[in-house]
Amino acid sequence: MTTITNHHNLPAALVAAVTNDPYRGGGDISVTKLIDAPQRRVLGMRHVEAVSVDVSERIWALLGQAVHNILERAGTDTLVEQRLFAEVEGWQLSGQFDRLHLGEKTLSDYKVTSTYKAGGDEQWTRQLNILRWLAHKNGMEVEKLEIVAIFRDHRGSEARRNPDYPQQAAAVIPVPLWTLEDTEAFIRERVTAHQMAQNGVETPCTDEDRWYSGTTYALMKNGGKRALKVAEDVADLGTPTDDQHIVTRPGIYRRCESHCDVSAFCSQWQQHLAQSGGQNASHTDPE
Repeated sequence: MTTITNHHNLPAALVAAVTNDPYRGGGDISVTKLIDAPQRRVLGMRHVEAVSVDVSERIWALLGQAVHNILERAGTDTLVEQRLFAEVEGWQLSGQFDRLHLGEKTLSDYKVTSTYKAGGDEQWTRQLNILRWLAHKNGMEVEKLEIVAIFRDHRGSEARRNPDYPQQAAAVIPVPLWTLEDTEAFIRERVTAHQMAQNGVETPCTDEDRWYSGTTYALMKNGGKRALKVAEDVADLGTPTDDQHIVTRPGIYRRCESHCDVSAFCSQWQQHLAQSGGQNASHTDPE
């Protein structure tokens, strides 16, 4: 079981709320684990007793659970937080949706998230389409998918200044609908990948899994601290003048650095640290 720490001396009530998380999942693999990296899941299983997470890192998840509790007020003709199961490649896949409006055949998922994701997220698309497939397998048809996003970092001043910024602290984000056939093919592919990893086949995380930022190039004024221009292709910066130079900013693996509970046990990440001298070189570049 994952150890919960409290390095920042947060109130006991918060510690208890995080520690007493009622989520238990079910089946051989859940939807959220299915769409995540097989290597992370296997390492988590192997080192579960050694993994620790601080209460401070679970605050937003705790708030998200509070939002889900409010869904119980959704009213009639609605199913709330039901867990579904289906057999895939010899494994039992489980998934729990937030809200299914039977009359409108609409599956809604509530996310406490950042305004950065106001345009949607590929993982959300995968998650909701798999939940739709599970609903279909359990006799419930879904014709529309949506994320109800609650923006934890919404700023009214930015909304007034920028018309492209979310104009409210909450928004409904439509999710693309896959065919059921394409969804099933994706599910079977992912289950097979997790089974291989669990059976000892080396399954390195992809750049997407690792939240790789990508290498960028910054046009700097000699002696300056701020970039005049940043581009993903150095050719887009043109030829520097005599008082300018170009700095290469190597991409960073944001998840490995700060958001992976099992990075200490990951040979892929440890090899990266060894090759980069124990830190990502981009940390020493000017902003």
